[in-house]
Amino acid sequence: MTVHLVANPAAGGGGAAGRIDAIAAELAGHGAIERHVPDSSDDARALLAELAADGVARVVVAGGDGMIHLAVNALAKTETVLGIVPVGTGNDAVKGLGLPTKMPAACAAAMGPAAPVDLIECDSVGDTPARYAMTVAIVGLAVNINERAEVMRFPKGGAKYSVATLAELPRIERHELTVTVDGVEHDVAANLLAVANLAYFGGGMKVAPEAKPTDGSLEVVLMGPAGPLKFGALLPTVFTGHHVRSRHVAVLRGAEVRIEGAELRMRADGETWGSLPATLRAAPGALRVAGR
Repeated sequence: MTVHLVANPAAGGGGAAGRIDAIAAELAGHGAIERHVPDSSDDARALLAELAADGVARVVVAGGDGMIHLAVNALAKTETVLGIVPVGTGNDAVKGLGLPTKMPAACAAAMGPAAPVDLIECDSVGDTPARYAMTVAIVGLAVNINERAEVMRFPKGGAKYSVATLAELPRIERHELTVTVDGVEHDVAANLLAVANLAYFGGGMKVAPEAKPTDGSLEVVLMGPAGPLKFGALLPTVFTGHHVRSRHVAVLRGAEVRIEGAELRMRADGETWGSLPATLRAAPGALRVAGR
């Protein structure tokens, strides 16, 4: 069996480029490897779709959450196993899945036995097929922070999210939404909404402490409404998961989540993911992941 390694040299602020040879060599100690280094995300998307269509047994991605997002959408509901060697900045998917973060343990896990995990599935729209996410889908303030950080050239790494947060807090908005969880409507006002399959987003923020990728449900976290000062004081507690104790936070849980009431952008796994209104569902066992 040949395992296909798909590497993103731009991951980790470009630091992944110098690690690809070592990763390939480490993986080769566990079996036959065919290495691919796509030139762009579009090329990676096309390659992953081709590998899935060919029914390859296993794909190992070396990259960050963006590369994992591409792989998830190519491999969801197929028999192809996904292995992950994290070389990104945040690596939220790996943390949430409980996979090793250091090489060679990550390489050994990526070549090891696999188990099914859940994904977030969003309905198809028109000619656009259903889309999938591994970690968290977000609406509201977190989208603005993510988009600002995405275009920042300085500082590097996770620090840019802190700078982007400080810049966006004065512009914080209250969003009136109807959130329907398993058929039960909730009229809410929030600054930020997260629908989580895994616990982490935003480079290590534990936004949904009880989210698990094998329970067939999604955790819905509503933060706010609060002003810039109160919300700014709440944000640091998200890194520990203690924010859920705040009176400014509510948590819902269910297998299907419908969000409507405002035309807001959505992101998932840190990537653009459409807009509201939207229906999100847990997709139980939709992806086979190595090392679980």
